[in-house]
Amino acid sequence: MLGPVALQADIVVDDQYEAGVFFCRFNEAVSLETPSPRHCINKNVIVGALMLPLTKSNEQFHIQYSVICSDWDVLKFNGDKGLPQILNDLF
Repeated sequence: MLGPVALQADIVVDDQYEAGVFFCRFNEAVSLETPSPRHCINKNVIVGALMLPLTKSNEQFHIQYSVICSDWDVLKFNGDKGLPQILNDLF
């Protein structure tokens, strides 16, 4: 049975920006010994998040992800979360 896992961004390893979003590798920070009931998890979660993989055509996957939070903040290069940067090169 799978349980919740806390992840930590590994900022200095293979990080890069794509389309104004920061991508990096993640390491398991804490593995909870016993799975928590869903109501306990829902009570303690303040902001939900989605991890998006960085995949490119004809390139090997480098296990890099970005995080998009439910309040629309994204993972920043320093490990904080905040609004995405606008890249003038895209427009």
